[in-house]
Amino acid sequence: MKILHTISGLNISSGGPTSCTYNLIKGLRDEGIEADILTLMSRDDSDKIIADDSFIKALPNDARTPLVYSSNFRRYLSSHIGYDLYHANGLWTCPTHFTAEIAKKQNKPCVIAPHGMLYPQALQVSAWKKKIVSTVFQRKDLETASCLQATCMAELEHIRAFGLNNPVAVIPNGLVIDDSLEIRKTSNSVRRFAFVGRLNRIKNVDLLLSAWSKLGDKTRNCELLIIGDGDTAYKKELEEFATANKLNNVRFLGFIMGKDLQKLVHSIDFQILPSKSENFGMVVPEALIQGIPVIASKGTPWSDLETFDCGWWVDNDIDTLISTLLIAINLSEQDRLGMGERGRTLVLRHYSIKSVSLRMKQLYEWLVYKNIKPEYVYE
Repeated sequence: MKILHTISGLNISSGGPTSCTYNLIKGLRDEGIEADILTLMSRDDSDKIIADDSFIKALPNDARTPLVYSSNFRRYLSSHIGYDLYHANGLWTCPTHFTAEIAKKQNKPCVIAPHGMLYPQALQVSAWKKKIVSTVFQRKDLETASCLQATCMAELEHIRAFGLNNPVAVIPNGLVIDDSLEIRKTSNSVRRFAFVGRLNRIKNVDLLLSAWSKLGDKTRNCELLIIGDGDTAYKKELEEFATANKLNNVRFLGFIMGKDLQKLVHSIDFQILPSKSENFGMVVPEALIQGIPVIASKGTPWSDLETFDCGWWVDNDIDTLISTLLIAINLSEQDRLGMGERGRTLVLRHYSIKSVSLRMKQLYEWLVYKNIKPEYVYE
């Protein structure tokens, strides 16, 4: 079986969809599927494509307009027609439309993964532009797709709320697990909390800093690391708040990646994701696999934190966040390690790239070969 994934960009700075798509392709290839990724090169020399594997078909970036209209992309799809199935990643750009278009012409199945772009909060950003794109081509592309892919049940609900009745496969993002990573058994001299991610308002880091400031002396033996970059104005606002409130145990570390990030995350005791809305949140399994309990808001889909008792899935208000931080601060090291062990087990069972790739392979076999419909496909 030969599969083509498409995505408008595969740059390192693009975050979740980039790494998840790349990891999925590697996982599918490990399962014997000939899978490629079609994308556009970066125009920024400092922001390179995530890797240089031969299965990445990176085209010269001739994109015009915010819709990423690329003649190179369209030409490649028209001249490389030996694929059994097309899988488009993301919405509101021409590459997804071109993918749906060629799949229809070739009478091949097409899967579209919105990657959270149908959430109400996401639809509100440049809403008028998205309404135009939806009217011109995107809604029709979605309605005629063989299947849509959601990463969680919440995304399935938002897909239905957008008025789409296609089959939807709920398959989470998969994590590539480094077997050399073990749970840290040694204690830190202080309790180390961290936020990891892009700095923009939807991540709600301002709520985290407000809660931290109200804890006062209760954080005297703690520190909070803010790891990531993003909206310059928002970051400045956060830094100014920390300075004005004398939060001397809060450190802004900027963008860190690769082994340096992995090493830093390995040193923390608790990770916090207070997002107003989050389609998946790869930072959660990345923390759990290292035995780090997570505090995540109910704006994320991580109810598993409560189900598996490996963290907290909490209402997104300051009082709840304060009380949860207090519980974590006062948690015994033995109980913290127990939560960490359960979190690692959760990821190994349900979120490893092998587990996710096998589910995706089963989905493709249903669409291409008319095999039995997987139980995680909702019609």
